[in-house]
Amino acid sequence: MNAASLAALSSFAYEDKNTAGDRLVTSGHKDDDREGASTTSRASRSALLKVLVVDDDPLTRSMLSEVLQEWGYLTLEAETVTEALDLFRKERPAAILLDLMLPDGSGITVLNKVKRISPETIVIVVTGHGTLDSAFHAGEGRASGFVTKPIDQPQLERMLQTALEPHMTSQRMGKTVQDFGQVPTGRQARGGRPQGKTVSPLGKLILQAMKLLGLGYKHIVSESKRLATLNGNPDMRIGKSTLGNIISGRIRQPGTAKLDSLRILLHLSRAEMDAAIGLQPERRFAEQLETSNVRTHEVARDAVTRQRMVRVPILRREASLKESQFLDGLVEHWAGVEVEYLAPFYPPNLCYVVVGEADSYSSPVAPAGSRLLVDTLLTEVRPAENVSFHERELFFVLTPHGLTCSYLENAPGGKIVLVPHPLSGHVREQFKRSEVTIIGQVTGLLFPK
Repeated sequence: MNAASLAALSSFAYEDKNTAGDRLVTSGHKDDDREGASTTSRASRSALLKVLVVDDDPLTRSMLSEVLQEWGYLTLEAETVTEALDLFRKERPAAILLDLMLPDGSGITVLNKVKRISPETIVIVVTGHGTLDSAFHAGEGRASGFVTKPIDQPQLERMLQTALEPHMTSQRMGKTVQDFGQVPTGRQARGGRPQGKTVSPLGKLILQAMKLLGLGYKHIVSESKRLATLNGNPDMRIGKSTLGNIISGRIRQPGTAKLDSLRILLHLSRAEMDAAIGLQPERRFAEQLETSNVRTHEVARDAVTRQRMVRVPILRREASLKESQFLDGLVEHWAGVEVEYLAPFYPPNLCYVVVGEADSYSSPVAPAGSRLLVDTLLTEVRPAENVSFHERELFFVLTPHGLTCSYLENAPGGKIVLVPHPLSGHVREQFKRSEVTIIGQVTGLLFPK
């Protein structure tokens, strides 16, 4: 067996233990000493106060909610005028962070209706559209303040703290918690569901990637449309509502084409996305190999190569391959690389086979459960006179009875003979050459555990 075959068979046998969770790390806003406030003091000064975040961009909503929770507030989220007003009537938040540009209308509508119902509710306008003065006056001066995007978090924290001080003072004086939207039973999300369930694991991965790359909904939508056109696959297009449903978990299993779009646009690996939607390809591959099958069968190349890790040597700069020396002396370090990325270099002539429980033709050389590496370029049956069965070529063939691993011999009249191992208990079988397809020669073998 040559070195290339050995490496390929090692990839076939290797079960990747690495996880994708370490690859994407987001930085949190957890500087507890900023502005001289500790996490404990923040929690105590804003305990049980709810803040409603209204924005049509889920990335902005998620970021604001995360920061607000670190400051000790309970958070709710809405993306439309209708949803914001419904949540306000049901939950009565103490404060609202309000975007002006919403899909079904202007945030000014929310501002005016909220103030008519509850003048004491704090409304802070958050906008990135350069219309602050006109927006503020359009709201008849009812907004408690406004901040621009990108948001200055210390400024927003001070603004909220100052605006909500009367609420916290009333709370300390014993005013009922319902007056200011407090819920002692825990944080609630839109529709009354716990907010922790409003973003799926895949959604969290997507939002983290969008945050790191500085991307918004509109970019994902427009770029997915471009990818769909470029690849001639309309399924790669991701609409705004579809993206929101994927993030929230309403779409639990997005189509392969849409997952490919997200992976390309957000620079995510398949391993990360599979882990986020609950797939464990490396574990499934191992289980697939351990599953007993009556018949001999080929394992799909994708199952073998996908997310299999191989070690690649990184040579020292001064290393010289013209001189004979130990490999360790040439290598600076070893890098782990997914075989998927080495596909152009991967031998396309190799296939992978598991010997079935009912296939004992080649036993004990290749007993049931053995994993075989087959080279499809080697199909010539050569004479095997005075050659032991441990030295003879073993082939993977398709016969009228199905797939099997067997030794072969040519016979007169254009026929071919399947020759079993003497200890297998089988008898020789002869077929017309046209009835048998020689898929390839076995060049690597792993015995079952």
